[in-house]
Amino acid sequence: MEDKKMLKQAFTITFGNIFSRILGLIYVFPFAALVGQQGQALYSYAYIPYVIFIDLATLGIPIGVAKFISIYNAQGDHLTSYKTFKKTLLLMLGIGITMCLILLVLAKPIAYQILGGKEEIHNNISQVIAVIRIIALALIVVPVIAVMRGFFQGFKQPQISVLSQILEQLTRVILIIVSSFLLIKVFHKPYYFAVYFAVGSAVIAAIVAYFVLRINLNKYRLKIGELIRKDNIDNQTNKDKSTIVIFKQLFKYALPISIFGLISSLYLFIDTLTFNKAYLLRGDGNSEIIYGTYAFEINKLVMIPVTVGIGLGVSLIVYISEAYTLRYYKIINRQINKALQTCFFIIMPFIMLMIILNQAVYSFFYDYQNTYGSKILLSYAPVAILLCFNHITCSVLQGINKERYLIISMLVGICFKYLYNEPLIIKLGYNGAILSTVIGLLCTILGNFLIMAYTIKHYHIYLVRRLLVIVIINIILGGCFYLFNYIILPVNLDLSSRLNCFVYLSINTLIYIVIYLIICYWLGILDVILEKKCDIRKLGKLLKRKIIPN
Repeated sequence: MEDKKMLKQAFTITFGNIFSRILGLIYVFPFAALVGQQGQALYSYAYIPYVIFIDLATLGIPIGVAKFISIYNAQGDHLTSYKTFKKTLLLMLGIGITMCLILLVLAKPIAYQILGGKEEIHNNISQVIAVIRIIALALIVVPVIAVMRGFFQGFKQPQISVLSQILEQLTRVILIIVSSFLLIKVFHKPYYFAVYFAVGSAVIAAIVAYFVLRINLNKYRLKIGELIRKDNIDNQTNKDKSTIVIFKQLFKYALPISIFGLISSLYLFIDTLTFNKAYLLRGDGNSEIIYGTYAFEINKLVMIPVTVGIGLGVSLIVYISEAYTLRYYKIINRQINKALQTCFFIIMPFIMLMIILNQAVYSFFYDYQNTYGSKILLSYAPVAILLCFNHITCSVLQGINKERYLIISMLVGICFKYLYNEPLIIKLGYNGAILSTVIGLLCTILGNFLIMAYTIKHYHIYLVRRLLVIVIINIILGGCFYLFNYIILPVNLDLSSRLNCFVYLSINTLIYIVIYLIICYWLGILDVILEKKCDIRKLGKLLKRKIIPN
């Protein structure tokens, strides 16, 4: 029964995260069409520093709250778990207000750094300062709602947390799309007005989520009161758990997690601070158009397959933690290999299609007239593999309690990103930013694999063989598709028509996936991925029974 509850809770949280991400992608494409690359750049100037400050404001505490509330509840000490929540709520409110004030003050120097010391490129300094200061107000509310979600997860009520998350994202998406359309198409205002409202929607959406959580918390208080009355805990025990002790335990667990999230966000933040400056030194005045395409449009597209790696990484932590506690290293190695193989197996076809059909993919989602879009997608798409591997290997180190080594490997990666980013952008343009990201991620991933090899005796030869087979299959299949689409039977595709792009992409994707699955079935790769013998005849009989019941 407990296993079923755990799986149900895990499924609810995972579903909420995936659905929330899908909602978050909905606004991207109409918003990009309305505000253009300059508007996207302006939006990213606000959003990326905001994510950094959110990581600093929350410090991984919401996850810590969920963990310690569940521990106290398991001990029958619901009073301490509720006290922990209330004290942490006040702490996060104070931290949120402090971070908001700091970002308001730092908005001007950050804006100057973003624009490479200039008053204006395409966006001017006052516009960049304005978007940063508008989104800074969300820092007052977001840490508070994060702790409230941790509280409900700790009390095994993830559906309330997920509901607030979905409603927050839905509110944000609706506000961005509606306000942008009205301001630009109806009232004919400049694009930056739409961006102001778009970043402001984060504040309104956070307030909506807060009220959803507050209403549910008020309803849940009666049940908490009943649980506290049923506890058979001596009052002295509760008094012994002082605020200092509670916060000490909380920060000890939460800080490594917060550093992991913070370092992950720094990759884009380094690009934000150095991109325009490097392009000005390069003598190119189109930096904001290129940055908007790179950091907003292409990054959103590439993150679609990366969600597979994120989902596998999150689910892997629980199983690896349990197996590591019992010292079942063989099980851990098998789970790591399965997660990496499954991730690679799923994302490789989509990455290959993004590379081969880059013009059609970009034109379907964004403005086909942007000459940079398809070129950046061509260069950036393979990075999705490293991003997935980074998430999964970092999750493994968290699962085996090697957070200290994880932080070191991530810091090494981010240092290489910082050192090489500006010189490589000056020399190679946007490809320099992508290459420095690749260098940083490779350093972290290789470091993680070395730590895994030393700690849990993880050997990579079997894994490398399997991954190489998948790579070779996709390279050969991708080469055949390239020859067919561009040399043997070239298609003169009208990129201005989204319908044409959709039909073209759908046909190619369907054929590619079918051939890919047939090859993988024939070579036995599907048997390895599914961990069982894959028999097409049995599958055909099963489908026949489902479609034509007796």
